[in-house]
Amino acid sequence: MKNVRCYWVAFVAGMLLLGSSVQAELRLLPSPAGAGSLAPTWTELADGRAVLSWLERLAEGHAFRFAVFDGEHFGTVGEIARGEHWFANWADMPGLFELDNGAWLAHWLVKSGPATYAYDVVMAVSTDRGQTWSQPFSPHDDGTQTEHGFVSYFRADDERAGVVWLDGRETAGGGHDGHADGHHHHAAGDMTLRAAVIDSAGQVSEPALLDERVCDCCQTASAMTEAGPVVVYRGRSAGEIRDIRIVRRLENGWTDPVKVHEDGWRIQACPVNGPALIARDSELVAAWFTLGADGEPRVELARSRDAGASFSHLATLGHGQALGRVDLTWWQDGFLVSWLDQVDGAARLHLVHFNSDGELLLERELAALDAGRVSGFPRLLGLGDQQLLVAWTGSGSAGTQVSVARVAGSE
Repeated sequence: MKNVRCYWVAFVAGMLLLGSSVQAELRLLPSPAGAGSLAPTWTELADGRAVLSWLERLAEGHAFRFAVFDGEHFGTVGEIARGEHWFANWADMPGLFELDNGAWLAHWLVKSGPATYAYDVVMAVSTDRGQTWSQPFSPHDDGTQTEHGFVSYFRADDERAGVVWLDGRETAGGGHDGHADGHHHHAAGDMTLRAAVIDSAGQVSEPALLDERVCDCCQTASAMTEAGPVVVYRGRSAGEIRDIRIVRRLENGWTDPVKVHEDGWRIQACPVNGPALIARDSELVAAWFTLGADGEPRVELARSRDAGASFSHLATLGHGQALGRVDLTWWQDGFLVSWLDQVDGAARLHLVHFNSDGELLLERELAALDAGRVSGFPRLLGLGDQQLLVAWTGSGSAGTQVSVARVAGSE
């Protein structure tokens, strides 16, 4: 039987390379998330398993829940926290991170005042794989009723995690006038990018200001390299150029921000479309959405071989129809990038495989999704070199629900 299966897998892989139908691409898995769920994220554990975490609407408020995937099945659903005054959003997702010592660190967003975008990052730690959680705490202590969110993590050392977030403390006194496609604000000051280090007891240390003027509501992305942690995010110049920047922590502290690539995208509002980043040793791959200086939507891809000190441009994807919402994962001898294109009013989830030389091996369309905010940011995870998992927010008769699928030909 074993040989038959090998032939079958080879046959399926061959079919995929020839470009099989969309329906054959994604094999839906039973989702552990209930009706009214949204904002999925993946966390890869050191033991080779994966955690799916998400928000779920309750009769009153929301719960932040998770389930561990062992390669075949999801285990029992666990709950990290619940509350009534949370900020539950399609673009600013809660998340979960595993420290090297096995502790889990989780964050979610809680309203801090009456203004729409007045909310705090709230965190908790678990030392028993999610069975019990510490008292909640916040990585920031400014006390302003302003926006704090768009969190990303990096491994600081064996016992601690670095946490990065957008911090609106300097905007206190201003107010937003909407998140149309973007998010204008007339504020006293600018959105900032900040970081801190958190240990498995929930102690916060090493607060740092990484950039004093950044885009208001684009996701941040962080990773650890051989030379130290790096953070990529959407900057905001005095002339409203919103290109992707990088900061790195070296032996003498955090570097000044530098552009990853010269896009020249001038926009008067935040596009709510942050970068993705993966790192391994001294190699980094970054992907992001831009309209560039010419107004043509696209996804750009760049790679660094020197832990982020310099980047070379790898590819432009989805030219003319990209919606963005990118993700990246290492895969086999290279990496995968996913993003949404808009075609005939629907969003199409695309997947491209590059090898370690940066050559494009395969591009395919995985699924048609809702083009609006409801589908959120599809999340990709290569589990080992065998399984490729995708999660997104689907919409059905009962409202939204997190969908999970395996990419056919990847198991």
